[in-house]
Amino acid sequence: MFNFLFSTVLDYCHEAKVSLIHNKLRSFLSILGVVIGVAAVVAMLAIGTGAQKNVEKSMSALGTNLLMVRSSYSSRGIALGADSVTRFTFEDLESLQKIEGAARVVPYVSGRAQAVFQGKNVNTTVLGSNTDYQIARDSIPKEGRFFTKKEMNLRSKVAVLGATVAEQLFGRDDPIDKNIRINRINFTVIGVLPSKGISGFRNVDDQIVIPVTTAMYRLLGTDYISYFDVQAENPEAVDYLSDEIVAAIAKTHRLNESQTEQVEVRNMADIQKAASEMVSTFAFLLGAIAAVSLLVGGIGIMNIMLVMVMERTREIGLRKALGAKKRDILSQFLIEAVLICLLGGVIGIAVGTFISLLIGFVAQWNIFISIESIVLAFTFSISIGVIFGLSPAWKAANLQPIEALRYE
Repeated sequence: MFNFLFSTVLDYCHEAKVSLIHNKLRSFLSILGVVIGVAAVVAMLAIGTGAQKNVEKSMSALGTNLLMVRSSYSSRGIALGADSVTRFTFEDLESLQKIEGAARVVPYVSGRAQAVFQGKNVNTTVLGSNTDYQIARDSIPKEGRFFTKKEMNLRSKVAVLGATVAEQLFGRDDPIDKNIRINRINFTVIGVLPSKGISGFRNVDDQIVIPVTTAMYRLLGTDYISYFDVQAENPEAVDYLSDEIVAAIAKTHRLNESQTEQVEVRNMADIQKAASEMVSTFAFLLGAIAAVSLLVGGIGIMNIMLVMVMERTREIGLRKALGAKKRDILSQFLIEAVLICLLGGVIGIAVGTFISLLIGFVAQWNIFISIESIVLAFTFSISIGVIFGLSPAWKAANLQPIEALRYE
C-alpha cells in the first residue's frame, strides 16, 4: 500500500516537472516571485533580529540592577535657587553609599579630550569615576588593572583605556605602564577595558576612565559630579532604592516635597525592556512587509496557474476521457504549484542569506540569521503554494471532459 502511494506521488511529481519544463517562461516568472518574497522575509528577519539582539547586548553591557540618578533641571540648563539640585557633590555620594540595599554607587564626570602617544592623536571621551565602576558596569580590565581607592584619593594620573582607544594609540603593542598625554597632562596607562561596543547608545570602547577626583581637579576643572549609577544588591531592592535615593538627595539639598521632581531616578531594566519592545515591533513590521511581497508572489502563481489551466483545457479533457480521475488532475496542478514554491523557497533562502550578509558587511551591522527564520520562510512559501495553487487545481479538476475537448 505504501509503495503504491509513493509510486503515485512520484508519478504526479514527474508529470508536474514535465509541465513546468514545458512552460519555462511562466515557471520562471512564478519561481521568481517566490524567490523575491522568501529572500525578503529572510533578509528582513535577519536585520530585525540582529537589531534586537544588539539592543539587548548593549543594554545588558551597562550592568544589572542599576538605577541611573540624574538632575532633571541641570540637564535642561535651568538656573535655580540655592535649595535645588543643579549639581551633585561628594556629599551626595556619601549619602547614597549609606543607603541600605545599595551595593555600589558610581559617580561620573565626563568631557572630551585629546589623547596623544608618540605622534598618534585621538579625540575621545574622558570619564571620571570611582573603583565601583568596574563591577557595576561589568568592566573588569582584560589587561592590567583598575585604579585603586588610594589612587583616587591621591588624584593620581592613571588611566584605563577603552578597547578602541588602546588600539588607535598602541595598535598591537602592550600599552601597560606606557605614558600618554591627555590634554597635555601626562598619564600612566594601567589597564585596558574589554570590548563592549555600543552600550547605552554610546560607544564605551571609545573612552578613557580615570579617577573621578583626577578628572575634576586635575583635568576637566569641574567641582561637581554630573550623575550617579546606583547598583542594588538584588532585583527586589530596586523599587525600594528608588524612593530612598530621592529622599537622600532631598535631605542633602534641603528640598521640600514639591521639589523632589528635580531628581530623576531611572531603572535600567525598564529602559532595556522599552528598547527591546520597540526593536521587536520594528522587527515584526519588517517581517510583515516582507511577507506581503511573498503573498504577492502567491497571487502571481495563482494567476499563472489559471492561465495554464485555460491553455491546457483540451489536454485535461483528453486525460479525463482516457480515465483520469478528478483527484489525479487536482494532484498534478497542486503539486506543480508546490514545486514552484519549493524551488523558489530554496533559492530565496540562499538569496536572502547572501543579501543579509552583504548588508551586514557593507553597513557594518550585526546580522543574525536564525534557523527559526529560515524554517518560517520555507514553511510559509510551501503554504503559499498550497493555498494559491488550490483554486486553479480545483478548477482544472472540475472541468467536464466533453466541454474541455470542445475548447479552442
